[in-house]
Amino acid sequence: MSKNIIWLVAGILVAWFMISIFTKNYDGDFLLILLLGVFLGYGVGKTERKE
Repeated sequence: MSKNIIWLVAGILVAWFMISIFTKNYDGDFLLILLLGVFLGYGVGKTERKE
């Protein structure tokens, strides 16, 4: 994985944590869906570059 993807995931986690502190809603569904989308998009983009 590239360093940009790691920074993106770290930014997502920090933003989710900060929003959760203010709203007092630690719902992980949106976090899970967003992270799943990032990794699926990365995987698809990586396979399209090879072709």
